[in-house]
Amino acid sequence: MSILRPSPAGATPESAERGRLGMVCARRFGIVFAVASALNLVIPGLSRTGMYLPVLAALVVVIVGFSQLPSRHGMLWAGITYAAGLLALAAFLLPGAAVDSPSTVSTATTIASATIASLLVAFGHRRELPVIATVAMLPVIAIAAIATAPFGRVAFVVLAIVGGWAGMACAGIWLARSERGAELGRQRLRQGFAEERRSTEAEAELRYGARMMHDTVLATLTLIAHQGRGVDAAALRAQAAADSALLAQLRAGGAGEGGEGQAVAAAGGSLDESASESEHGNGGGSERGTGSGSGSGSQASIGAAPSLADPWAGVDAWCTTHAFTVDWHGDRVFDAAPAPREALVRAVAECLENVRRHSGEQRAEVTVSRHEAAVRAVVTDSGVGFERKRVPPGRLGIAQSVEARMRAAGGSARIFSSPGRGTTVLLEVPR
Repeated sequence: MSILRPSPAGATPESAERGRLGMVCARRFGIVFAVASALNLVIPGLSRTGMYLPVLAALVVVIVGFSQLPSRHGMLWAGITYAAGLLALAAFLLPGAAVDSPSTVSTATTIASATIASLLVAFGHRRELPVIATVAMLPVIAIAAIATAPFGRVAFVVLAIVGGWAGMACAGIWLARSERGAELGRQRLRQGFAEERRSTEAEAELRYGARMMHDTVLATLTLIAHQGRGVDAAALRAQAAADSALLAQLRAGGAGEGGEGQAVAAAGGSLDESASESEHGNGGGSERGTGSGSGSGSQASIGAAPSLADPWAGVDAWCTTHAFTVDWHGDRVFDAAPAPREALVRAVAECLENVRRHSGEQRAEVTVSRHEAAVRAVVTDSGVGFERKRVPPGRLGIAQSVEARMRAAGGSARIFSSPGRGTTVLLEVPR
């Protein structure tokens, strides 16, 4: 019988899901109409209940069948339910159970036009639904017409059956189309999220590359352009070799956001203090202070990712190399996730390098404090300060090596400075 045919072999998971939802709706409709039919048969004539036990027994099987429609064997249960519905109608042909009252007529009509027809809702996603409905409806019409003929309501019953089956078929089709529309909407949302994620990842990768270039390669190139003043040839060659190795590591995909230390360590080296001329080509200008946005060898000289035991060991080594003094306050040792910890240490190193290069001071204060959900570091110098609005937009020190690095780690950076009053940078990352 057509109603028992399984889904096509090439059915997609989406169509299977739509079919399951149709089964759920068919179950609810069918159980409601089956229970209503039973009550309509029993309540008006309690004295004759024994005569209609075959009808009630068939309706119980119908209810059980509908309750099992969403299961793995839903198609089998659909066939059992359909057969039980036909048996419930045929039971009215038994002696003593004739359709001879308004309640029995309405019961037979409800079973034929609504209870059994509820199965069509489960097949709304099938293209052959019209064929299924027509083939399955013919036996129902035949049995219902024969059972209700003695009461003289055949025409009414037949019209009710045709209308009920047409309504259930339309309900199934509407449900299936609504589900297809919802699935298309979900697919568009998933595609939109995927495209947004790819765009965000690409932008993050570009910013990461800009930071690494600013902190290393651009410093070396600027130093070469200025004829390497103050640096011996061997140090300059070592710095260039380290930058070349770093570029190779980045091309190989060996570094990403949160893994800067590994990339720099793989590059094999530390940059000399001579790289400090990277963004201050003429040695002057208005960009002065802790966060003034120039790059140098400070990032590469930190080496691998800061350790949990002493995250500032690389900064201490940098201070020794550059004869720079840092007055530490608060908790030098703090616990945080590797990526935020590394971002905080490298941002502080960038700020200290900017103090050395632009503030006119060789000393700064760093205060580290731990809070319940964050770690804060405050870098302060008493140098010449600067005006943020006068920093050229193309400078990467503030925008990438400090602020963007903090944002990428889920933190923030706030810079306070004015000419002649020094600079304070407040850095914060989550723990």
